Amino acid sequence: MKTFTITVKKTEGFKKFEVPVGLTVLDALEYINKTYGENIQFRSSCKAGQCGSCAVMINKKSKLACKTKVEDNMIIEPLEGFDVISDLVVNREPYYKKIGTLRNYIQKKNEKISEEELNELKLYPDDLKDVKKIRGCIDCLSCIAMCPARKYSDYPGPTLMRQLARFAFDPKDEIDREKEAFDENIYNCTTCGRCVEVCPKEIDIVHNAVEKLREKTFKKGYNLDSHLEVRKNVLSQNRSVPKEKTSFLEEVSDEYIVENEKMRVAFFTGCLVDFRLQEIGKSAIRVLNAHGVSVIIPKNQVCCGSPFIRTGQIDISESLKKQNLEIFNNLNVDSVVTLCAGCGSTLKNDYKEKEFKVMDITEVLVKVGLVDYKPLDITVTYHDPCHLRRGQKVYLEPRKILESIPKLKFIEMEIPDQCCGAGGGVRSGKPEVADAIGKRKANMIYATDADYLITVCPFCEYHIRDSLTKYLKEHGLKKDIPVMNIISLLDKVI
Repeated sequence: MKTFTITVKKTEGFKKFEVPVGLTVLDALEYINKTYGENIQFRSSCKAGQCGSCAVMINKKSKLACKTKVEDNMIIEPLEGFDVISDLVVNREPYYKKIGTLRNYIQKKNEKISEEELNELKLYPDDLKDVKKIRGCIDCLSCIAMCPARKYSDYPGPTLMRQLARFAFDPKDEIDREKEAFDENIYNCTTCGRCVEVCPKEIDIVHNAVEKLREKTFKKGYNLDSHLEVRKNVLSQNRSVPKEKTSFLEEVSDEYIVENEKMRVAFFTGCLVDFRLQEIGKSAIRVLNAHGVSVIIPKNQVCCGSPFIRTGQIDISESLKKQNLEIFNNLNVDSVVTLCAGCGSTLKNDYKEKEFKVMDITEVLVKVGLVDYKPLDITVTYHDPCHLRRGQKVYLEPRKILESIPKLKFIEMEIPDQCCGAGGGVRSGKPEVADAIGKRKANMIYATDADYLITVCPFCEYHIRDSLTKYLKEHGLKKDIPVMNIISLLDKVI
């Protein structure tokens, strides 16, 4: 009989077992107890993915044991972020108590609405369209176990925000759910998408709950001063960050055409490349040209609007989107290329009216074919930006690039796609939360003993650099690990 080896975390420690191939994790746990005489404690009920009780950590990600097939060398642990009662059983009581404090029912301004009054209300399908998108939760708590904001700050977690959103979107509910959301720190969410990734019911909590609820919250005047400062920046100069020197768009030409062209792209620079990281933008042109890609640079492009979509300032984001669509919809190019994970995710997912293809720069390079690079004898590790890994499903391409550089040694950190803490307006609005989340990322990076941390997102680049500097001082370390954009790295080896 063919078997897999799996490791289960019991109260007294980890223990390995051989189980038959083809079982679900829940089947495997029952098999272990029956065959090995173990008494591993775990929860289960329906065994059909409907009750949510069997959620556990499987290879560091929360999943339903009844719906997940066993794989070789799998590690099974209790849900993170909860006190363990025994083995794989965690204490869910704090969650249920917290839900109870949120007035988890439709309510009028001064009292709970009666059944008779509910029946008298006239509603139409469109009135509840936003509610329908987020009401399929089975309380498995997978999202809570994965949420970095909940782990490192006073934030109740994704499904509790989803619950608040559910009532805020319901026209029958009359109380100020937006004030509740603000008081429960809705702006602590980094919009990393971990909750969406693990939700067995595929509820898009980030876009359909948190961001929509932030929009309503912002409209009611519950906002953060620092987010209003970002708003002032874009209103005055069409960029989310202040201008410190000559911009990238002012320094470069309109186009960089190559012979034997494999592809022609329009370069969407993003705010940081234009106003802060001009050299990375210039590196991008050189790297693309070296790979046979011609580059067109529209000079009147503006901020993609991501900082405002993420923080509920939809009036601003819609205006920016309209300007960019007028520019990029009329270009004769094979694709629009982005160098920022946040910009790329926004263009791909939020620009519904676009008539152009959007690709991350690593996607473009892999598509046209990587060239022969010069050897570079260094050791690197790589951080997956949330809005690239989960927002765009791009994670193989950066690794292919790193693995193609002669003599370069690439080491994966413990959780390469763990959020760095900067996104969703958290770095600007809740820096203490961003720092707390960033500390865990810094610990993972230093554990690799790499020479450099490589990433693709300028925003992650900024925040991780700050996190590593603070970690270095806090722990009295001597070795500095510089942060380098993958395009800056390629510029050294082409």
